Formats: sequence, C-alpha cells, structure tokens
Amino acid sequence: MVQRWMVVCVLLMIGMPATADTLYLKNGQAVTGDLCGVTAYSVSFCVRGSFYASFPLTEVARVELDFGANPDPRVKEADWRKAMSRAQRELTSCRSARYGLILGGLAFVGGGYWLGLQGYEAGDLIVALGAVGAALGVIAPNPACPVQEARVKLLARIGLAYDWLY
Repeated sequence: MVQRWMVVCVLLMIGMPATADTLYLKNGQAVTGDLCGVTAYSVSFCVRGSFYASFPLTEVARVELDFGANPDPRVKEADWRKAMSRAQRELTSCRSARYGLILGGLAFVGGGYWLGLQGYEAGDLIVALGAVGAALGVIAPNPACPVQEARVKLLARIGLAYDWLY
C-alpha cells in the first residue's frame, strides 16, 4: 500500500513545472498538480491534464490552490456542494449517534411497561435494561468523529478558496 502511494507521488512530482496547486499529505509528502475533482471521500489531482490520482480525504492534510497560475475554479461548484452536503450529513449523523441509545432505551422501557401490563414477569427486567441503556446514552460524552470532521474542514477550505461558502 505504501509503495503504491510513493510511486504515485513520484509520478505526480514529475509534472511539477506545468502545475500550480499543491496537496499536502499527512505523512509529510507534497504533491503538485491541479485539483480536478472532489467527492465526500477523496480529492483528485491532475498532472499535465492526462494523469490523475485520487487521494482519500483522511490522508490529506491540506490543499493549497494557486490562483496566480490559474484563477478559474478547478472543480464544478455542484460537485463540491454535493460532496460537502454528504460529508456534513455524515458528521451530523456521527455526532448524534448517542441519541439512538437514548431512544432505544426509552423504547425498551415502554415495551417492558406494556409487557408488565399484559402480565408478563419479564416486563420489569426489560424496563430495567431500557432504563440503564437510556441513562448510559444521557451520560455518554458526544463522539469526537475526527474522520468526518477532517473531511468537512478540508472541503470547507476548498469552498472558501472559491468563495462558495459565505
């Protein structure tokens, strides 16, 4: 896996004089080329218009766009908005995951109560389990979601560079 990225980076660095943007990876490597695409999970870089490589957003530290060499947007705004929307949705979903534990616990409490009314002895046990689950959901800290947050930050920086975010 590491050898493949090294080969891609070496090939991308061959085209350094003809390109303007720089992609910095978290492992310290820098790739020079033109930003040619974004998704909610990856960034694509082009070298000399024909060769391109896609890098997962989890491995990208930052992207620097050189507007002096090329002032035009490298990606379509609609593609960026689609990627940003999906990344934000996944971040929100991750951060609200503990609410599922609370709701599940409350559903167990309600179901156990109903079973108790029907005369089943297991209803009290299910109510107790539901109360423990709901309590754990209430006291649990919010998840950090570093992967989703990093993707949203990188896409937001690209959008800010193009004035697509106000």
